[in-house]
Amino acid sequence: MGDRKPQRDAQRTRAAILDAARDAFSSRGYAAAGLREITAAAGVNPALVSRYFGSKEKLFEAALAELLDGAVLTRGPRETFGEAVVALLTDHTAARRNPLPMMLFAGADPGARAIVQRLLEELTLAPLADWLGPVEGRSRAARFAALASGLTVYRAIYPLTELASPLDPAARAWFAATFQSLVD
Repeated sequence: MGDRKPQRDAQRTRAAILDAARDAFSSRGYAAAGLREITAAAGVNPALVSRYFGSKEKLFEAALAELLDGAVLTRGPRETFGEAVVALLTDHTAARRNPLPMMLFAGADPGARAIVQRLLEELTLAPLADWLGPVEGRSRAARFAALASGLTVYRAIYPLTELASPLDPAARAWFAATFQSLVD
């Protein structure tokens, strides 16, 4: 029983670092987010980033990988895909954060951009393309990425009043129908 507390503390510490990293990378971007700032927000010693992740780049990769789970997009019924995606992109909770701000803000750093490209392909687009099916699956997954990115850009990065929270019912219905058209 004595071994359980250190393991639990390690898991909690790792989770706190990941959560603080997601906050920093999603609001300031990879280049501007500092490890001292991240560890201060997590309430941990900066040396623990090296212990758990090895580097800032590996921390970024771990934080993003957990958000790019393609199964989140494909586990529900195909008939409600469009509305589920709109909810995923607009109805944020602490339990399910939109990964796109983190991805978009990483674009200025070549290393972080390469991580985003690789993880997006492996963890989201390839599984989504498989789920969408052999007829234009890759193309439809790419259209999904473009539409999801655009909605996020104009809600979170360059906010348009017309796309603010809560999303206007007519806009929500249009986005849901457009996402749904990728499945139907």
